[in-house]
Amino acid sequence: MRFWGTIAFGAALAGAGLAYYVRDRSQATGQSYVEVLRQLPQEARRGYGEARRRVTLALEDGLQAARSREHQVERALAAAAPRDADHPTTH
Repeated sequence: MRFWGTIAFGAALAGAGLAYYVRDRSQATGQSYVEVLRQLPQEARRGYGEARRRVTLALEDGLQAARSREHQVERALAAAAPRDADHPTTH
């Protein structure tokens, strides 16, 4: 019974969120509730596309920052590495 209660609660929250979105969007645009509901799939696709684009840009920026940091670390390690002539590794 707990599982179905959780499902029902989630559905109620989703319904309330949808109702709020439709009411808010209707007031902002002057469209009827039905018109807003008809445009919902298109809005969802547009939102998905925008989110995907932003994630891609963030990932590219993160990779570029990681590469830059990797080069900095490699340079720091090379500068800190002992020279073979000064510090032989064999005993």
